[in-house]
Amino acid sequence: MKHLSVTQRHSGYVLLLATLFVGAIASIVLTSVLLLGTNSSLVHFSVEQGAKALAAAHACAEIALQTLRENPGYAGNQFYYPDSVETCEVLLIGGTGNTNRLLCVEGTTGNTVRRLEIVIKKIYPKIEISSWREVAAFSLCE
Repeated sequence: MKHLSVTQRHSGYVLLLATLFVGAIASIVLTSVLLLGTNSSLVHFSVEQGAKALAAAHACAEIALQTLRENPGYAGNQFYYPDSVETCEVLLIGGTGNTNRLLCVEGTTGNTVRRLEIVIKKIYPKIEISSWREVAAFSLCE
């Protein structure tokens, strides 16, 4: 039977410890990459939901403006898009007559909500918008 010298045994321990150390670092790096990928997917999903909700709100606003032009007494309602999870709602149409009207719409996709406040300068003969802005919470529509 062959006996290993003390230096050969030490180099075996060093190699074993180095392998364990490199393996631990590789595991940490791999775990970090996987977690970053998961978070990136969640952020992408959230951004996509927000974009869909905003598109629903803009579409709703356009429909409401056209309906308001056809019927100045239009008070708003909720729209559901066929074959889609998006909804939008015309929450408030303020003012009366041809000038100084207020339109508040909300688009929803899943749990994501986007809101628009639209100040209409006049409806006839051509719709003129004073401001069209996205808001986190309604300020003019309360």
